[in-house]
Formats: sequence, structure tokens, C-alpha cells
Amino acid sequence: IKIVGVDVNDMIGALRTEQVAHIMSHEAMTNIPRLARKLANRVNDGFFLTQSPAALAAAYFVAPDKAFAAMDYLRKVQLESKGSKDFVWNLPGEFRFINVQDSAVLQPITPGLWFNAQMISFPDLAATHQAWKRDFKKVEDFWVKELKAQPHMGKLFGFETSPEGLTEPFADSYTCTIYTDAQKGAFSKFRLKEDPQGLFATGLGMKFLQKCQD
Repeated sequence: IKIVGVDVNDMIGALRTEQVAHIMSHEAMTNIPRLARKLANRVNDGFFLTQSPAALAAAYFVAPDKAFAAMDYLRKVQLESKGSKDFVWNLPGEFRFINVQDSAVLQPITPGLWFNAQMISFPDLAATHQAWKRDFKKVEDFWVKELKAQPHMGKLFGFETSPEGLTEPFADSYTCTIYTDAQKGAFSKFRLKEDPQGLFATGLGMKFLQKCQD
């Protein structure tokens, strides 16, 4: 996205400082009402979006009584990044309470009230891609292992570090654990009926249905 002819991604990429991260976090929060009003008046949709800077997002569902622990840990990791030459968190975390219905075979959480915690950041304030991936993994590990969180599959999840020391998302070893065998079986039966030729049996979606390796 460009502002006054300047590419935002290029600009923040050249200013990897704690001060810039602070300004970006503040502006992200204070500009939301203004942008929502502007878009509501222009296109009758306060959340209509056609352009945005590159951004990272990962969200997880935890039990409501673990809400404070989830956000407090994210805050801890974010504060620890201040002054880092590798990666400085630069957007505030988000959260919402969600009432989940029993309306789909494939859903990562059971029906009921859940707390959705989200970590977000621009990657441009990271020295390398590995720098932000390591911090995202740090938060995910705590949320998943300590708070029993389940991921929002439309965002980043499943960070795993290889023997070579590289951290990447969407690890097969984690992706295969999100649904139960019963869910996988029920959906696979339906899928084979509706798509017998396997036209749509590709991509990350199929990894959710695969059997975990011992």
C-alpha cells in the first residue's frame, strides 16, 4: 500500500526501531474508528479492504478462564522484544469472545463459549523471516502446551523447528492432530461421495485429514 506515493512496506522495512514499533501499534488502534467510518460512508461497509501492508497473524482458541494467561504471555514476549536487533513486535494483540455452534463436521473446538487470542505483527521490522517465526513459535508453544489452545486454521499455526534450526509454520506433525479420527472419517466419507475423482483433494486441507505418523 502506498501513502503519498511512498510504499509503506519499504518505509517500515528501513526503520526497524523500537520507536517505530510503538508508533505503529498506537496508530493501528487509534485509526480503526476513523477508517471504519470512512469506508462505511464510501462503500457502505466499514470493513471493506482492497489494500493493506503485508501483515502476519496467528489466532488460537482457549477456554475463557485462560484468557488473561494467554494475553499476559503475549505481552511478556512483546515487551522482551523491545530493543531487539532481530525482531520487534509492532502491532497490538487482539482478542474476542466467540460463541461456537455445533454446525460443522470439521471444527477445531467443541460448541460453547471460547476466548480467541490473536498475535499480529508486520514482518518488516524483523531482520530475517526466521526472527519473527521464532517469536511466533514461542507464543504458540505456550498457548498450545500450557493453555491447551486450538488454532484458527485460516491463519498461521503449527510452527516447528527442523533439525537444521529452521522454524516454519504448518508442520505436518501438528496439522494432523487438530481433528479427531472420528471427524476425519466422517468428512472423508462425505468428500469421497461429493468429489470421487479427488479434484479438490489437494493443498493444506488434505493435511488436516492425514493420519499422524508415529
